[in-house]
Amino acid sequence: MNIYEDSNFAISDADRILRITTVEEDGIITGAKASSVLTLCERKEYYRKVRAAVHEQFNPTTVYQHILADRMAECIWRAERYASFEANALNLQIQREWDNTNKLMPKPSPGLHGWQAFQSMDPIQRKALFEALKLEERYWRRHRILAAELRLVQKLYPN
Repeated sequence: MNIYEDSNFAISDADRILRITTVEEDGIITGAKASSVLTLCERKEYYRKVRAAVHEQFNPTTVYQHILADRMAECIWRAERYASFEANALNLQIQREWDNTNKLMPKPSPGLHGWQAFQSMDPIQRKALFEALKLEERYWRRHRILAAELRLVQKLYPN
C-alpha cells in the first residue's frame, strides 16, 4: 500500500525521470551530520568547524536559512578543496623538477621553481590544473550568491 499516491494513478516516465534527476542533482545531505560533501580522506571535524563558523556568522533562524547556510559551508569546503588541488599539483611537479631547475639556475627563487614546474607539466596536467581553478572560482561565486540570498531573506523576513 502506497500512502502517498493513489494506487490507480500511473506515473509517467517523464515524472519518474524528473524525480530521479531531482534527487541525484540535489542529493547533498545538509545539517550537522552532513558528510556527503567530504571525500573519504577529508576530516569531518574540519568541515564541521567551517559549517559552525558559517552558522555563527549568519545566525540562521528558519529551516530555509539553515539550508542556505549549509550550502554556503559546502561551497567553501569545495572551493578550498580545489585550491588544495592546485597547490598539491604544483608541489608534486616542483619536487619532480627540483634538480633540473637547480641545474638551470643556481639558487633559483621559489617563483622560478613554480614556473619551471608549471612549464614542465604535460598538456593534460595543465588542463586539469586550469579546470580545478575554474571549479574553485565557480564555488566561490555560488557562495557569494547564497550569502546574498541569505542576507536578503533575513532582511525581508526578520524574526
